[in-house]
Amino acid sequence: MAANGRAGYVGRQPSTPGKVIRQGRLFDRRSGRSVIVAIDHALDHGMIQGLEDMERLLTSLVAAEPDGLLVRPATLKQYASLLARRGGPALIAALDSRMTASVPGGEVMGEEHVLATQVEEALALGADAVKVLLIFGRKDLHVHAMNLHRVARVIAEAEKLGVPVMVETVLWGLSIPKERRHDPGLIPHICRIGAELGADIVKAPYAPGVYRELTARLPVPVVILGGDVTGEEAMYETVAQAVAEGAAGVAIGRNVFQAESPARVTARLLEIVHGA
Repeated sequence: MAANGRAGYVGRQPSTPGKVIRQGRLFDRRSGRSVIVAIDHALDHGMIQGLEDMERLLTSLVAAEPDGLLVRPATLKQYASLLARRGGPALIAALDSRMTASVPGGEVMGEEHVLATQVEEALALGADAVKVLLIFGRKDLHVHAMNLHRVARVIAEAEKLGVPVMVETVLWGLSIPKERRHDPGLIPHICRIGAELGADIVKAPYAPGVYRELTARLPVPVVILGGDVTGEEAMYETVAQAVAEGAAGVAIGRNVFQAESPARVTARLLEIVHGA
């Protein structure tokens, strides 16, 4: 398997031994792909459905053995004993957050965006990798410029410490209608920009028809995000199609943790992504 976690993949490899080792924990050695469950939503949304009892959810997910968990650094601190398991999932710490309202669940009010945790802090808490957002479609170009700068600085700091960086490239800006968040004409552009900034992994929306060429051309693995809750079978069909087109796996949140059985959904995703 290639060092960056994709079977048969030729492209830019993780640049330090630390990155090679940590990123290797995230990708299955046989398939070269990864199933990541994202549970980093509370900082943006507050008491979101499915995350009310984090201890119970984590216990269930760890038992289901996903390849990775995407969490807030505080989750690493608060539930370290649950996550300290030999052979357990790799841990990705989400460092930043977009501020859409001063009251969780309120209407969108702006495009403020903050870095809440530093790479070194996440590493001290046990993270194997970190994640930052790169949001496109901003109305305020200065906000977009600062987002680019923030991502670049995180990548530079992570490089010194040997920590892989996942860049989540999304069309969440206020100038983008919600129906265009999976626009096949835009997704290749945002993924390329994420890779050119130095991402080790790109997390992006899935768009049918473009991923085969996109994943063949990008020098880093691309995992698809889940987005809004859909029916289970529709999600499984999308994941299978994305993997067939070269996606290196998934990083899915609400479609897993808001399911009746997050463990069962995780198990099914593992079967699809790894070809069991």
